[in-house]
Amino acid sequence: MRELTPETSLGFEAIEAAELVGRRLHPWQKWFLIHSLELALGSFASDEFPVLRFKTVLLLVARQNGKSFIMSTRLLWRMLMWDGPEVEPPLILGAAHKLNAAEEILDLTTKALQRSRVRGYVAHKSAVNGNKYLELTNGSRYKCEAASDDGGRGLSTTDLAFDELRQQRDWESWSALTNTTNARFSSQTIAVSNAGTGKSAVLRGLRKQALDRLDEWDRYVTAGLMDAEQFANGHDTTIGIFEWSAPEGCDIWDREGWAQANPSMGHEDEHGIAYVTEDMLASKAALVGAQGEDGVPEHVFRTENLCQWVTAAVESVFGQGVWEGGSQPDSSIAEDSKIFLSVDVSHNREMGYISAAGLRPDNNRHVEVISQRAGTEWIVPFLSENFAATGAEAVVIQGRGAPASSLIEHLEAAGVPVIRCEGSNLGAAHGRFFDAVKARTVFHVPQPVLDAAAADGVMRPLGDVSVWDRKNSPVDVPPLIACAQAMWALDMASVREADQPVSSYNSRGLVVV
Repeated sequence: MRELTPETSLGFEAIEAAELVGRRLHPWQKWFLIHSLELALGSFASDEFPVLRFKTVLLLVARQNGKSFIMSTRLLWRMLMWDGPEVEPPLILGAAHKLNAAEEILDLTTKALQRSRVRGYVAHKSAVNGNKYLELTNGSRYKCEAASDDGGRGLSTTDLAFDELRQQRDWESWSALTNTTNARFSSQTIAVSNAGTGKSAVLRGLRKQALDRLDEWDRYVTAGLMDAEQFANGHDTTIGIFEWSAPEGCDIWDREGWAQANPSMGHEDEHGIAYVTEDMLASKAALVGAQGEDGVPEHVFRTENLCQWVTAAVESVFGQGVWEGGSQPDSSIAEDSKIFLSVDVSHNREMGYISAAGLRPDNNRHVEVISQRAGTEWIVPFLSENFAATGAEAVVIQGRGAPASSLIEHLEAAGVPVIRCEGSNLGAAHGRFFDAVKARTVFHVPQPVLDAAAADGVMRPLGDVSVWDRKNSPVDVPPLIACAQAMWALDMASVREADQPVSSYNSRGLVVV
């Protein structure tokens, strides 16, 4: 918004705090501190209580480049040097999808203090697993929680440090935790991650919000229609995105791309050692397998080492535009059609899906996702209560070897008819669905969860056939699997009907010609 100096950014002060505890920062880390701690227009470092511009800071950079290091450095600054108008000293809350991941940054912060010349500032620390915390002599505290929908309840935090944001599949944890900063002066949420996948709902959504703000800035300020202050009066300027990533579509051996995504590459630490090197990245790229061959999937290398979003890097198994060709907003199941439901679950059981299949009035098939919720506990009660109302014939589930297989006996005990899709039928279900999509004899309405699975899901061999890969796909493919299984049952029912003997006489006793 304006030139950044020691008067307009507290990042310079944060760099001093890093030096105070003996931390050597790489150039990109200094740049990040200066820009992410920019002060709001009209606020200056010499004010009694300076106001930070950004309420939300997103930091995206490839793996092992020092995200946790710079996060802990940033939090140390708040604990050591911040003095707000509240009676309570700063409270830092670290969060991640797993408690031990959040505690790693706390451990880095604690060790940095203990090894520095200001170690006397440590008043108390707890190393008890599940209850680690750090308290300084000025009253500042740092504690950790696992991200959950009730995270941080009852707390009022100055900084929320959200690690591995790419792991957040829904907004419940984010909403619960970020609202702990509402009642603190000049509070900030700092979320760090490498690039996400189609499953990374929170990171994807926040990144899009930030990029939209950048587009607005270009349309008005860069184009000369407004100055920064005029823009700030009518547009949100409180989200900042700091992303180091390789250009989209670059070759995996593009060494300039490596450098763009790995800003610590070649930079040494205080001991004169560079941990991120070209040789290291070359060794990772060398393990990438070609399409359909053994080796590290290319989308994994791109996500982890190039900080690229795999949704832009993985080509649909159906081919360009094929899935989209079957998308019709008005597609639906005919009133007199048989309907089959199918259940499938994420490989880690985090999300469950129910899809349906039936015939359209034109006798082509129609598939869609009819329900999606977190976990699996909801599925049996939901189907027990609603199965009759759906008019479905049965629920199809993979018979063995799938996360959803464990639900079969519970559904049957609840009186819900179940068809097991297993053995050779499993490959047949996936194969028939693939062929139907290619032939455009199956249609669907636009649904983001289903469209993402079709666009970015990958397949794996199962004997001489291929099936969708729940674990290694960059997005959740169970909604697509459930559609395939439901369509398979629909087709099998149609085959059985066609095999039934038909009388030569109609209902009036007349011969049908």
